[in-house]
Amino acid sequence: MLDSRHRSAVAVIAFAALVAACGDDATTAPTFPAVDVTSLVRREVPVGGGVPQATAGDTLAGDYVEEEYLMEGIASTYSGPPTGPVTKVVDDVPYVTRVLVRYPRDPGRFSGRVLVEPFNTSSFRDRGVVWLQTAPFLQTEGDAWIGVTVRVSSDEQLKEADPERYGAVRITTNDAVWDMLRQIGAVVKQGGAQSPLRGRTPSYVYMVGYSQSGLDTATFAMAFSSRTGTADGSPVFDGYLPAAHSGSVTSVAPGSTILATFEHFAMTPVPVPVVDIENQSDVEGFSDPLYTSPSGAEVRRADSDAPGDLYRLYEIAGAAHSQGNPNCEGNGTSFPTFRFVRAALALLYRWAEEGVAPPRADRIEAASIGTVSVMKVDDDGNAIGGVRSPFVDVPLSRFVVSVEPGPFCAFTGDEIPFPPDVLRARYGDVDGFVSRFEESLDATIRAGFLLEADREEILRSRAEMARALFG
Repeated sequence: MLDSRHRSAVAVIAFAALVAACGDDATTAPTFPAVDVTSLVRREVPVGGGVPQATAGDTLAGDYVEEEYLMEGIASTYSGPPTGPVTKVVDDVPYVTRVLVRYPRDPGRFSGRVLVEPFNTSSFRDRGVVWLQTAPFLQTEGDAWIGVTVRVSSDEQLKEADPERYGAVRITTNDAVWDMLRQIGAVVKQGGAQSPLRGRTPSYVYMVGYSQSGLDTATFAMAFSSRTGTADGSPVFDGYLPAAHSGSVTSVAPGSTILATFEHFAMTPVPVPVVDIENQSDVEGFSDPLYTSPSGAEVRRADSDAPGDLYRLYEIAGAAHSQGNPNCEGNGTSFPTFRFVRAALALLYRWAEEGVAPPRADRIEAASIGTVSVMKVDDDGNAIGGVRSPFVDVPLSRFVVSVEPGPFCAFTGDEIPFPPDVLRARYGDVDGFVSRFEESLDATIRAGFLLEADREEILRSRAEMARALFG
């Protein structure tokens, strides 16, 4: 049996052969088969006494609206590798899922973009992680966001939280996730009475996910993107942002477990742009007696600008999967992984909407690559290579991307600040540090890996940290 790397290579070769077989008409745009949305119905949510899980809370701007609906449809389930092709197994799996929708109150503020995010359930409840990371950016842009409940476990938890409000929710198998996302995405892209966007018809729809939902996004992009179109043959999803999935992807038939079954594959060609952003801890991977998260370095692949294979991989040196956990060792990390996710999303927009290819970046240099990989580090103990930033190039600390105890803490970062005498020897004083940090920050912004909109807050917080450490 072929291992995952060999299977991925075979898939790439097969795709190249298919393109070559199409003859000289290589510039012909692909046609995406229309998704059948005739069974999909938008239903109002009964008013119950509970508060919806994953509500935006204080992350919602004053000029934005949050609404909740039930979406009822009929799904197919599939078999096959996460890289595709897939085959239908069952045609008639009824479902009722809930969606949370956020968009500008004023239709004139709507950018024409929508992000669809399958909810992350690795903390055993629905969480819109990409929304939490990018909300200020999305709301400044005027983008809409839709979170979709996709797991059997969420069906049970929602009913337990509020039986009246969520009594109609029906998700009997995680295998229905792909058609839920295909159908909801299609009706959003096409607009109309079924859409949860209340008359707003977008120009661009993207699928995004971080960690577990990043795995779902990666699988969907590879196995279902090419079969997910609108009535005019255009793609439903104009681009994908699978983040922090470490080269792992969700099985096409994940069953009904709380945590879906994962597999390990390199990303294969997708017919629309894909920006794959990985933090250092996911590039390395980890293993303990309870759980193994395999190294993303083991299945990394080259960037591509080829038609039918628009791909960028960004490995963020110094970045942890999550910033901190009070149940774990250490005090957490100040490395702002979320700011790199925002910038990656901006790069994806330009690629899909304007045809402007994003920059390329080096991979983090590895001392060894395997199920768990070891990265090379500089004299400060920070990773060499990858996406560079002032946090590692003008550092105040050594960044640690995995702590103890147990599997959940292995996703959590920490940092070890340099002693005051080391900082003074390197930078002289706080002003000397800030001057060098600012120069590096501006270079990172020019490269596209951080946003100008985040510049002021990054400088403020880093100068504050420097003043505390210099003493």
